[in-house]
Amino acid sequence: MLAQFGGTGIRSAVLAADGKVRWVRGLCYALGLGLLGLACAGPQWGRDWNQAGAPGRDVVVVLDLSRSMLAEQPSRLERATRALADLSDALEQRGGHRLALVVFAGRPRVVCPLTHDYDHFRDALQGLAIEPPPDLTPPNAISGTRIGLALREAVGILEPGFQGFQDIVLISDGDDPEKDNEWQAGVRAARDRDIPVHVVGVGDPDTANPIPQPGGSLAFEGEVVTTKLEEGPLRDIARLTGGVYVPARTKALPLGKLFREQMEQRAVRESDPDVLPLLHQRASWFLLAALLFLTGEILAGGGWRFRLRARRNAAAEEAAPAEVVS
Repeated sequence: MLAQFGGTGIRSAVLAADGKVRWVRGLCYALGLGLLGLACAGPQWGRDWNQAGAPGRDVVVVLDLSRSMLAEQPSRLERATRALADLSDALEQRGGHRLALVVFAGRPRVVCPLTHDYDHFRDALQGLAIEPPPDLTPPNAISGTRIGLALREAVGILEPGFQGFQDIVLISDGDDPEKDNEWQAGVRAARDRDIPVHVVGVGDPDTANPIPQPGGSLAFEGEVVTTKLEEGPLRDIARLTGGVYVPARTKALPLGKLFREQMEQRAVRESDPDVLPLLHQRASWFLLAALLFLTGEILAGGGWRFRLRARRNAAAEEAAPAEVVS
């Protein structure tokens, strides 16, 4: 077909132009697709240090796991764990608050550190129902209820840099057989850091109940051990630390109400220690470059076709015999 347009010179020019067009279009097409693939991969670099988290408070729950918490039906411990699951749901809906869990008997143990991961908190609660920690009552423990040690452990996991935006929620029946006022050491630790301790008292304050265990009730020296809610020290803990005492007793524990009326109304921290700096997204740069190259491929193809067509038409006119004008 090219031979019909003209001589060797015209054919060489057309073929050379077509080869350049193909090379330019192929390069643009390859670069465009490559850059488009990079954009889809989501490249990131350069950290954004100005990320801000939702404002909130740090709340440490201190849960009594002494044997007296097994008394009554449903047990004090069962009602406490249900209420804590509701508390985690309320905090999750609000967002921004960090939650931790400390359990204690003869000594304390942190089972969930401060976190925004409320599912982890709930998993820790479920784990307590399945298999409580085995090392909460060491053989040499003075008593099976050491509230003061637990409060000091809770104070220790709260960061001093966020003082004024922290709460401790103590759930206990206050029944310490030793009655040595050991809880006062925990109160001093909380007061030194200006951390209010909100206390929820669970259990019947009027009726002494036996403590169930496999094979019957707990007994000591042949006598059945009974327990009841001791509200005196619990009220003092709340009063001396600037918290509130909630006498839940044998009713459902109003932890959602306690959160809304007491903790949520207090000042919140604006910064969030758990927020990590994010990388800047750079995909738009690669996407823009890909679009430019693909557009160039389209334009190059259309423009060169027009020029080639014009050259072919000119070659055809030169090769055609001249008309005889009569």
